[in-house]
Amino acid sequence: MTVTPPDSTSSNSEPTGFEPAKTVPTKVTAVRRHVLKALVALIAGVIVVGLIQSRAHETDYQKALLQSLAAGGIALLFVLYQLQRASSAAAKAWLVPAFCLASIVAAGTLLRFESFSGEMVPRFSWRFGNNETPALKVTPLAESDSDELAVEVQSSTEEGSWLGFLGNGRTGVMPEREFEIPTSADEITRRWDIGIGEGWSSFAVADGIAVTLEQRDEMECVTAYRLSDGQLLWLVEHEANHFQALGGGGPRSTPAIIPATELSPGRVYAQGATGTVWCLQLTDGEVLWKRDLIEITGWTIEESEQAISWGRSGSPLIVDNLCVLPLGGPASASDEGRSLIALDAATGETVWRSGDQQISYASAMIMTLGGKRQIVSVNEADITGHDIESGKILWSFPWEGKSNSGANCAAAMPAGENQFLIGKGYGGGSSLIQVTRVDNATNANDDTSKDASSETETFVAEEIWHSSRVLKTKFNHTLVRDGIAYGLSNGALQAVEIESGKRLWEQSRRDRLGQGQAVLVEDVLVVQGEEGEVVLVAADPDDYQELIRIPALQHKTWNIPTVVDNLILIRNAHQAIALELPQR
Repeated sequence: MTVTPPDSTSSNSEPTGFEPAKTVPTKVTAVRRHVLKALVALIAGVIVVGLIQSRAHETDYQKALLQSLAAGGIALLFVLYQLQRASSAAAKAWLVPAFCLASIVAAGTLLRFESFSGEMVPRFSWRFGNNETPALKVTPLAESDSDELAVEVQSSTEEGSWLGFLGNGRTGVMPEREFEIPTSADEITRRWDIGIGEGWSSFAVADGIAVTLEQRDEMECVTAYRLSDGQLLWLVEHEANHFQALGGGGPRSTPAIIPATELSPGRVYAQGATGTVWCLQLTDGEVLWKRDLIEITGWTIEESEQAISWGRSGSPLIVDNLCVLPLGGPASASDEGRSLIALDAATGETVWRSGDQQISYASAMIMTLGGKRQIVSVNEADITGHDIESGKILWSFPWEGKSNSGANCAAAMPAGENQFLIGKGYGGGSSLIQVTRVDNATNANDDTSKDASSETETFVAEEIWHSSRVLKTKFNHTLVRDGIAYGLSNGALQAVEIESGKRLWEQSRRDRLGQGQAVLVEDVLVVQGEEGEVVLVAADPDDYQELIRIPALQHKTWNIPTVVDNLILIRNAHQAIALELPQR
């Protein structure tokens, strides 16, 4: 009998007692699967970051950066994980770690970290690149040249001046323009180009002398340069060094100058980042008096640096023989006045202290509101008006901020009768505030003295409008002319109708100048870009008109430009330049 073996291809064949082995995915299939997942994660990450950045111009670039870093970081980690799985499946588990290590080593070798931008973007330069700035001047004018200086100062008293923070009127607005608009950069010369110490101070100018603050190694300095050629005239220094990783090092405020008269020599008032206040003679830097705000507050330097993380930035306000500055101090001293201090401008003695709010990074301003000339102070979490003579608080308005995050940096700016504008970065926006005086009814028939009547006057501050879309002035300040406000809002120049808060135009994202500074000279905005360029823009409410873009400084620049006659003085933490434009 013949036995026929079962047909292995027959569907009716009996089971043989075991299951066939399942198909094991090949290495190629596994690699492809993980690479595909990495590609999908990469595309998803790019889309999410793109959506975040598409809204950054309306929200806040710094917040958008942090959100993008979070989303992009998660996506990148997933991409690297999937690529590692793919390389492991291909028996090359070393590939991804080696690539990451090589990238880190190459970046560390070729790139040098410089600083963070005003929007927390890390800034790098080529380690072996040629981006040298001029050498720092270390030798003041020799005593033998003092007669030459005296003659030059005497002959320059008729020249223009820029007496302190935001110019002579402390508004950043000059009524007359002394320079022509150049048609090309070839028409602009550099009167001088010098190295300078760290810091975000600007120049104050009078009597042919330009004064600023800078950090030189461990010494905080007030320095004076000859306007004609940039020669270092004198230097006053003391041992102090403020540094914060995000904000950099050096002094932050701008000196104030009282020019020389027939009866008295010129004087300079300056505040360092750690609280030292000087009164100096303009011609030679002789110290007339010196005070330490840290000592006055009772803080230690560590306590001050912790509370005011980015350094004391208030520029001295000289008004009615007073030198007024933000003070700060421990909470226990709040009843004694911590918001402002007024020093006698002649002697440095304390005249008054006022306010119970922690200080911000804004400078005190002088305005007439409700018919009364007064000091306006932007503090950590509110804005206050103060009587000049006594420091008494006349009114307050809430303006939220915190001195070590989401800080108030912009000063209040007068914007019409009894009104001022206040702006804020970090997505804050701006408000138009009106201050009115409401006298007690008894005052009308009161025959007592004017002083007694003034004790009963009441001021009310109320918001006319607020917008989170306009004048988000982070480090810069609003400039007001003919009912229009100009400012760098979230890094882009913007024009706004003051009465309504309506945005009239905004600089394109492609042209935006970052967290720079601006001043208004008659009909032209002089804008200092954060990347170092200087841009002249027409102060035209109808449209953004860029007149000329001038290559200038080589590093990050947060310093306010200074305009004297046909000169634009600019500086940052490395370099200072006097740009000479055609005379008008």
